Amino acid sequence: MQLTHICDLAVDTLLPSGHAFLSAASGMVACGSALYVVADDAQCLGVFDLEGAAPGRLIPLIAGYLPVDAAERKKRKPDFEILLAVPCAAGIRLLALGSGSTGRRMRGVVVDLPGDDAPASVRVIDLQSLFAAIVPLVPEINLEGAVLRGEELLLFNRGNSAHPASQIIAVPLAEVLSGGPITARLRAGLRLPTVSGVPLTVTDACLLASGHILLSAAAEATDNSYADGALVGAAIVELGADLAVRRVEPLDPVLKVEGLSAQIMADGAHLLCVTDADDPDAASGLYRGVLGPPMACAV
Repeated sequence: MQLTHICDLAVDTLLPSGHAFLSAASGMVACGSALYVVADDAQCLGVFDLEGAAPGRLIPLIAGYLPVDAAERKKRKPDFEILLAVPCAAGIRLLALGSGSTGRRMRGVVVDLPGDDAPASVRVIDLQSLFAAIVPLVPEINLEGAVLRGEELLLFNRGNSAHPASQIIAVPLAEVLSGGPITARLRAGLRLPTVSGVPLTVTDACLLASGHILLSAAAEATDNSYADGALVGAAIVELGADLAVRRVEPLDPVLKVEGLSAQIMADGAHLLCVTDADDPDAASGLYRGVLGPPMACAV
């Protein structure tokens, strides 16, 4: 599938890194003309206008600043890998989740955006009970994507070269939001194709109106959930409503897509993607692509 570059994720505020852009974009939600993005090496939410060229604005999620030094930053970052919209009575409510790959990464944030230029409300939630429930179900914790089906979150735990399968775990949304005890169930394991001997593993997920699920996947040469590795391949994967793999479409160019949104149109699923170059000095990019029929448009 061909990806076309739209823009880099420039912001109107200089970050502690000294850059006026988001790097390491890792989760996104598109709502109308607004695009919301979290980055796994930042403590803020980026808000962008899809219909304009102005830089995005930042909403702080966690107080304080991350170190400029890349190694120290990696140790201390909250590693927000997931962003999704969840139901609320008014406005927009977003849920960001950490990957859980270290103790510092076991936090989430609920962001309420009331609209009408009113300030956002931000609430940090402790996710230690979530990750305690997941530990027995996976070889190594590294949450990278999620979709909401009814009242249930499907969480996608990313594999690596040592543990090639990614896992799909079901948890009740209400339990996650409450920060209390969690009931987790393993729904499926995903063994995706390899590229040059490196397995494709899940980096994000989005739910289509058809009930199918699209995944972004990267073949990254690393054998653990902490260290980055060389990117040798990337793809969009389509799952049926039964969570079975329907097709795998390689990406051109090969980019590490970590945030994904899609809308079904007459000619297929129109995708928006954000990327992570695993380089703090490189801006994340916003891309678009079309995954054609028949399966993406199945009902």
